[in-house]
Amino acid sequence: MSARTFTKVAPAVWRSRRFIGLPDEAKVGFLYLLSNAHVTSAGVYELPRGYACADLGWTDAAYASVLRELIEVGLIDHDPDGDVILIERWFRHNPPANDDHATGTRRRLQAIESDKLREKAVAAFDEANEIRIQREARKAAEKAAKVAGNSKSVAQLVGNTSRLMETRLMRGGGQ
Repeated sequence: MSARTFTKVAPAVWRSRRFIGLPDEAKVGFLYLLSNAHVTSAGVYELPRGYACADLGWTDAAYASVLRELIEVGLIDHDPDGDVILIERWFRHNPPANDDHATGTRRRLQAIESDKLREKAVAAFDEANEIRIQREARKAAEKAAKVAGNSKSVAQLVGNTSRLMETRLMRGGGQ
């Protein structure tokens, strides 16, 4: 089970045609899959069918029906052999925040039993992580350029025409 105390649910879900077009029961099912206690930073996790049915108060048939609907509209993928759930586009809304987060997420991904869903999630993670790495490199370069741009000589700070610049000390003549 996850040690997470909260999960982000992007407000964009309420503008998603795929989500809005679902019956209410499927909407509840999707929100449950986004926010239940088994969700991890990897967006792919084992969720025993019995746990989900107990949490939702649904029959096995109702849960299976909702999973099919969510798969059909492309909101989730599911491997019934291991009861593994994958939230589609997870890393678009939950990208790794830093190196430690990326390392932990990669570790979680490697532990997924379903080969198909693990490979799918790793590919999405790698793409999102590369974007994060490039963004951090760009920010570091911008910061370095800004710092370098702020390094001004004494002449630039005081101005070449000031009387101070004409003193023997400023010309390097000593005291």
